[in-house]
Amino acid sequence: MAPRRQLTAFERSIPDYRKRILISLARALILPPLLTFLVFSLCRSPSIWFSLPLVFLSIPISIGLRSQYTLWSQDREAARLGAHPITRVRGRWPGNLDIVLRLLKSFESGYVLQGFADLFAEYGCTTLNTRFFWDDQIISMDEKLFRFVAHTGFAHFEKGILWHERIDKLLGTGLFNAEGNQWRIGRQIARPFFTKERISDFHIFEQTSSKALNLISNRAAAYQPIDVQDLLQRVTLDAASLFLWGPPLNTLDQPLTQPGRVVLGPKGSAPADGGGEWDVFTDAFETVAVLITRRGVQGDTWPLLELFKDKTEEPIQVIMDWLEPLVRQALSRKAKRREANADAKISIRDDDSVFLDYLADQTDDVEHIRYELITFLIASRDTTSSLLTFVIYFLALHPDVCSRLREEVLDTFGEMGSPTFEHLKKMEYLRAVLKETLRIFPSAPLVARTSRDESLVIPGTTKLYLPPKTQIMMSSLLAHKRPDLWGADVEAFRPDRWFDPALLNKVTQTPFMYSPFYGGPRVCLGQEFALNQAGYFIVRLLQRFQSFSFAPEFMPAGSLPPAHWAGLPGRQGIEKIHPAINFTLHSKVRGTSFCGRVG
Repeated sequence: MAPRRQLTAFERSIPDYRKRILISLARALILPPLLTFLVFSLCRSPSIWFSLPLVFLSIPISIGLRSQYTLWSQDREAARLGAHPITRVRGRWPGNLDIVLRLLKSFESGYVLQGFADLFAEYGCTTLNTRFFWDDQIISMDEKLFRFVAHTGFAHFEKGILWHERIDKLLGTGLFNAEGNQWRIGRQIARPFFTKERISDFHIFEQTSSKALNLISNRAAAYQPIDVQDLLQRVTLDAASLFLWGPPLNTLDQPLTQPGRVVLGPKGSAPADGGGEWDVFTDAFETVAVLITRRGVQGDTWPLLELFKDKTEEPIQVIMDWLEPLVRQALSRKAKRREANADAKISIRDDDSVFLDYLADQTDDVEHIRYELITFLIASRDTTSSLLTFVIYFLALHPDVCSRLREEVLDTFGEMGSPTFEHLKKMEYLRAVLKETLRIFPSAPLVARTSRDESLVIPGTTKLYLPPKTQIMMSSLLAHKRPDLWGADVEAFRPDRWFDPALLNKVTQTPFMYSPFYGGPRVCLGQEFALNQAGYFIVRLLQRFQSFSFAPEFMPAGSLPPAHWAGLPGRQGIEKIHPAINFTLHSKVRGTSFCGRVG
């Protein structure tokens, strides 16, 4: 067994969630009884039978008094600022425990984020304070709040301690996780690698797409289904490895999952008989994603379930051990370049340059480079594979859309022409299909931010008061399905809506009603890279295939939509798959059969 990696100074500085929760528990469960007992002792209470009940009652009394004082002071501050408190959820059980359990159950077996959607419908608003265990935690699907947090009020927000407790061990100093000046420097370093010249170089997309299409052709010729999500994760993973560190992972060369021989894994189906070295890494990666997402749903009390063991520790160790040799090899290559030429630098205009070598040129910090690799691996693999999976899902569900899109592809490129950056930009219907897919299934459906140590007023039709140091979870998935923004047919997959001048003008005037890539200063750097890769693959796919259909009989138990969804309102009543969120959006059911090979 390889020796465990030594923790760095950064890893040792990560907030200790156990310390926080134990202090909170002590303050709530130990301090009130202790003070009460001391008071009775000093007062020489005549009867222990009189004092003991009050000692134990001091716990709920102190919690109740502290909660009521907090709400009173917030209401007073809101009034002073000319604002209104955010609507508070009121459960039947103390601390809204019944609501917490309801959301956890929905997270495990319900439609994606339906638990929150039901709360918004119940309270008739777009922003709620869940008040889980008497603490403020905001959930919102309000585009005005999104705009304030992401853009106009950007300086008033940060990731916050609750975020860092949950995720620092995985993302560390990476761009997605960084704050303040560290984030600004990291973004400045990374941005040149996502210029038009870099993202319009399609040789990586061609290399991975051609392999995948050959695999599809082989299955289609044998009239066998194929695990679409698994295939697309391999496509984006191989492309990511070529772009990020150079040597391809060649996951597309490994045996595909076999129809009927799969089990339900952390994020969809997985081989029933296990896999190779890369599958171990992938399983660890996806296990961490599941755990981190579940922590977010539980709110700031998740440490109660991990007091004796950090459940992310072991899979994160697998991830770090796997990536560290890649980083050290890059630093070794840099050292050799410097020996040959002291001024040698990686040129981002060089087609052979890769992101890892470019990063290694900027720093010798192994841990930071590794964290950046994890960040961009998530961005380039999970989000793009999610988009492509749901595009193909909709093409199978809507053959009329598939036919029209294929007609545009053949009119533009024919059956053999290579997609180019300029022509992809001009394919209006392809762009509409991609946008509509991201509207219904945004790859990153939840974003969290925390207000700094100051009271804030969120501008809008009704001014809302936001307490200091309060976490806000913003759901683009729910905002994208608001009938008041998108119309009565909001649940329908209808790419033509993106040709409606009134809607386009509305999106222009209200940009955060559609935010699959977030927005403001922290808007996703790789959004054009993702859209180009998705567009390129869809073009190549439709050059060779004309129709797609489902193969649910080959799916593992627990991966199909539950029977009780049938007939329910919204998409859950018509869905043929089971969408779920584990860091990014994915499908629990991954099988689609390919038929009708062309050319």
